[in-house]
Order: sequence, then structure tokens, then C-alpha cells
Amino acid sequence: MPANIFRKRAPLTKRERRYCSCLLNVRAKSTVNPYAVCTSSVYSQQGVTRHKRVDCDSNYEYENVPVEMLRSLAKEKKVPIKSKVGNKQVMTPKKTLINRLYKNIYARKSKYYHSLKDKVKSMSKSKK
Repeated sequence: MPANIFRKRAPLTKRERRYCSCLLNVRAKSTVNPYAVCTSSVYSQQGVTRHKRVDCDSNYEYENVPVEMLRSLAKEKKVPIKSKVGNKQVMTPKKTLINRLYKNIYARKSKYYHSLKDKVKSMSKSKK
């Protein structure tokens, strides 16, 4: 796997980077829960507890990630990995897959921020 799979300014610690690269490797190699395997190997076996949710998806440099790993990530995120060309189902090209993953991340983040905004509005209305 290439060493530069993360964005240059990704706000991740070394341990979080190891966790995220472990997720990519486990997804591509097996069908077991990658979160459990990587939490165990990167955190638990070293006597460290993970206190927050690590947002790996928005910190990857997808152009540097091998296409097999991108497909397994897209499959987990329920992003289509096949395209229809005529009557045939073909594997989606890497660039198209990357665009679909970015759209998925953007939609998830905007949905999260909108829900936070609504919570703040409802809290301010209840104080009045």
C-alpha cells in the first residue's frame, strides 16, 4: 500500500493513521468487521482506549489508494461499484468511484451539520 494515502494536512495522529490504514487493509482482504479487528489490534492490544470516533473517510487521498481497496470501501458505504454500459454491468472506473465517494462524504457531513444546526435552534427556542 502506498505510504501517502492520507491528505497532507489530515488532522490524524500516528495511531489514528495506523487505524485508518488498517481499516482499508482489512476491508480489502476479508469480510469480517474491520472496525472490531482494527480497534483490537491498534488500540486494545496496546492497552489504549479509543475515546472518539475517527473520521477516516474524509482524510484519505483517494487518488493514491489502490482501486481494490476503494471498491471495498465503496461497497461498505453502499456506493455503487458497478456501472451499466449498454446491457452489461462493468466495474466503475477509479475516477468515477472517487467522485461517488466524495459525494457520499459530503452528503453525510452536510446531513450531520444540518442536524446540529436544528438542535441549536430548538435549544435556543426552548430557552425563550
